Amino acid sequence: MAGRVAGTDFTGGLRADGLPAALSDPARLAAAKATGLLDTGPEEVFEDLAALAARITGSGRAFVTLVDAERSFWKACVGVDATDLADRQNPVGQSFCYFLVGLDGQPFIVDDAASDPRTEHHPSVGPMDIGAWAGYPLTDPDGRVLGSFCVITDTPVPGSGQT
Repeated sequence: MAGRVAGTDFTGGLRADGLPAALSDPARLAAAKATGLLDTGPEEVFEDLAALAARITGSGRAFVTLVDAERSFWKACVGVDATDLADRQNPVGQSFCYFLVGLDGQPFIVDDAASDPRTEHHPSVGPMDIGAWAGYPLTDPDGRVLGSFCVITDTPVPGSGQT
């Protein structure tokens, strides 16, 4: 069973709220919790990875996230002011990370978030000033997507079309 959201086919279909059903998979949720990383403070190794990604790509913002059924938790975040744990997360529906979970481990890259049909109506494009977004899945040994490693720019990638 597949579900479709704005030009994107999600493995396993959709939940009642229109997000990928894979977000609620009990085995995936248990694996994300078993990492022991949810609701924990910043750690240098994760912050260093995010900082390196932002620097290499010139993106300005980079995240290491874990995704549960309801939110995207930012284990590391560079380029945003998020000092308290409460600031280091957002509802999963306001995160591009749900695409990675729903796409069963495939990278998700958007060159122009405001004009890409998959994201043009996404609730975070304007408020988070997302021009382009590139995310790669963080998986457990069984291939379950636990989160993402992503970078964000304020402006679209020049001369690029939908990826």
